[in-house]
Amino acid sequence: MTKHISIVRHGHASPAEGASQDRLEYLDLLRCLAIVGVVVMHSASPLLGSFQISAMASGLFYSSMSLFCVPAMLMISGALMLGDQRPMSLSKFYGKRFVKILLPLLGWSLIYYLILCMQTESAPNVISFVKRFLTGMWSGPLWFLYMIAGVYLMVPFMRPAFADLSSGRATVFVGIIFGLQALNFVTRLLWEQDLNRFLSGAVMPYYLAYFVLGHLLNRTHIRVPGGKPLLAVVFLACATITAAGEFAAFGANTMLPNTFFSYQQPLTVLMTASIFLFFKGWKPEAARKRAKLVHEVSGLSYGVFLSHILVLSILTGQLPILFTYGHGLDWNTVHPWVGPVITGLTTFALSALLTAGLKRIPWVNRIVP
Repeated sequence: MTKHISIVRHGHASPAEGASQDRLEYLDLLRCLAIVGVVVMHSASPLLGSFQISAMASGLFYSSMSLFCVPAMLMISGALMLGDQRPMSLSKFYGKRFVKILLPLLGWSLIYYLILCMQTESAPNVISFVKRFLTGMWSGPLWFLYMIAGVYLMVPFMRPAFADLSSGRATVFVGIIFGLQALNFVTRLLWEQDLNRFLSGAVMPYYLAYFVLGHLLNRTHIRVPGGKPLLAVVFLACATITAAGEFAAFGANTMLPNTFFSYQQPLTVLMTASIFLFFKGWKPEAARKRAKLVHEVSGLSYGVFLSHILVLSILTGQLPILFTYGHGLDWNTVHPWVGPVITGLTTFALSALLTAGLKRIPWVNRIVP
């Protein structure tokens, strides 16, 4: 049984509670919000290079508000995988997970490679494709698949290590990794230098910490003083400080630009943890249709993540199939504060429709599992 404890202590939930429908509903909602965040961030990112204050402020706002997206997806995966107490067969686990990674990675790598050839007016080349595929030389969302593949390789070893949350290992693990990342954040701000790479390089990467943090927060009842209002304030405050910090660093010929717009920095960790806890336990008891819709959209999120760069390129005219560049939807549509929202939501909707269509086609549906 889950213990009711303070914010600084952790209890252990039963496997049955970990698999409850209530818990799945809030994870579905978080997944939907994270994917929307990814799409809006990419829709607004061109504004970050603008020299017009209003346009840049819009880019900073939408980017900082969406910075939780990738960490939240890692936390959702950690909550589901590390919380599963069923016996694990290595061959079945790796076989099931990597089919869902390798086939989409291969399929979408080929799609984006052909698009690159069209844009550069160069002929496709097998050696060039294989080089790019193996080295991960891709823009857009495909880097995430390489990273999550590495995380999945470690799951069979991490699950037994963090099964018993009462041992405190998960808390210490997360604290060490994010503690070093926070120290690195400080050294960059103070001296424009990274933390000693021999120290930081010997510790697990930050995305494993998000993975374990999702498991930790999912399986623990945490009483936050101030409740949801405080969590909302923390999220907004961290996003505001992040945007202000990145604005202050804009144009500097130092390592400070992108120091704040980083998934590793402590403000992003606080933002992601706060939004995770804010929606934890969400269950639309009076609107089951709404829960069903969220579940269905959540099921399309992987395909949306993979395809939205393609759709966004078409809508903005960067891939001149329907529009020429500057005559479609983009970050400047109507106004820089409006364009990213219109473009982002349209891209999300069309990507979801594309994914739903691809899922109905035999064999092709393997690239949008």
